Amino acid sequence: MKRRQLLRAAGAAALCTVPVGWAQSTPSSRLLINEAVTADLSIAMLAVRYRAWADYLAPQLKIKQVTVDPIIDIRRFFQQAVADDKPMVLFGKSVNQLAKLVRDHGYQPLVSRADPYRAAFIVPKGSTISDLGHLGGRKLLMPDESAATTAVAKAELRVRGVREPYISHTKYQDSVAAQVSMGLADAGVVNPTIARRWKEAGGTVIGETQGVVNWSVLASPKAPPELAARLTETLLAMNGQPALLADIGVKQWQKAERREYLALLDYTGE
Repeated sequence: MKRRQLLRAAGAAALCTVPVGWAQSTPSSRLLINEAVTADLSIAMLAVRYRAWADYLAPQLKIKQVTVDPIIDIRRFFQQAVADDKPMVLFGKSVNQLAKLVRDHGYQPLVSRADPYRAAFIVPKGSTISDLGHLGGRKLLMPDESAATTAVAKAELRVRGVREPYISHTKYQDSVAAQVSMGLADAGVVNPTIARRWKEAGGTVIGETQGVVNWSVLASPKAPPELAARLTETLLAMNGQPALLADIGVKQWQKAERREYLALLDYTGE
């Protein structure tokens, strides 16, 4: 809580110091950020959160400053990524959308979180639903339709042959847990962090999705191969700087491979 309060205070200060037009910088200097449907901070606060990381990357891009360009909406993030004015580097948590950027738009995978991403299916304590197979015909709540959590959850239901659950959506992952706890849905799908909190509060996790590539950093299609290689080395070197990684919620980077993103899209059918 103390860290969040500090970020809010810093964000307020940033509103006064971020220059007009800061989000429309040249492609070679932009770090495009999307925290998907778990972000509870404003754009200015996210700019503060990623400032130290951007300063770490700037020398590798041989420029004075990397501009942090946070986009909260997943669809708008994707639109910005495919626009003519492409960012040189982007970081995102909706990995199904990142995979499309790799497969269809030439983005180059650099690194991803070392742990695989798995969405979890949650039910209230005492629920009669004890297995994913019991979800057929039940009310199942998922986050935003563009979120990776939703994409992999639907894939897992398809793989397991779960037929005709009544699926609805709410924007944020926290809202999924809140509505399931209030009895507005029989079950929900959330990310690993929300699932852990759910279990700690006495709720039940009845299953998880297949593990897929996690939060990732991609380089622009315009980035020369030697620059992409140098950025990969620079990002992997962050594993020796845990404080810098902690600022962005990552424990460790690993080298990302194109095949991981193609495998994800094969799984989700996107």
